[in-house]
Amino acid sequence: MHLGSEEEMQQRLASMPLHHTMRGLFFNSVLDVVRQLEDENAVTHCLESTGETRYLDFFSYPTSTYVRLLYTAANLLSTRYGGFEGALRAMGARTILKFLDSAAGKALQLVVEGNPQRLLNNIPVIHKMVMRGGECSMKWASPTGGRLTIERISAPAPFIEGALQAVFDATHVRGAKVASRQIGPLDVEFEVSWR
Repeated sequence: MHLGSEEEMQQRLASMPLHHTMRGLFFNSVLDVVRQLEDENAVTHCLESTGETRYLDFFSYPTSTYVRLLYTAANLLSTRYGGFEGALRAMGARTILKFLDSAAGKALQLVVEGNPQRLLNNIPVIHKMVMRGGECSMKWASPTGGRLTIERISAPAPFIEGALQAVFDATHVRGAKVASRQIGPLDVEFEVSWR
């Protein structure tokens, strides 16, 4: 079973607790990427795949709906980015940049002051702010690297890899590397390091 297949998405949805939610800001970020790179017809197609007509940034919606939206959008954008995984990485990057431009994202940037350790130490806090459900923790292996673990994650690993890399790039972290390892159906470890 490969990432992006209907079977893989259904397995992800079946493993996801129904009470997990996330903010509409992330739904709208995906739709904005589709709007920028495709057109309104593609946005309508994505919305139809979720059964919704719009999302409000600060309202919470089921993460299962987000997965459907993400997979539909990634399939639409896959030819632009060399496949489903490339589309996920690009959407992860663009989504986190939209978050960084929000009030919560700007507050986060003030707190971290360009310090990668502060940034990564705050990811579990951010996770709790924007999502209900799942666990997120950071363990340090050295002053310039460690392991971010996200359990019961809604988005596939390449999406989060793209988001983390974009955060490092946006905060001018040199030599940043992000690699993931699946440790369970919805559990992923991200090895992060920089110079």
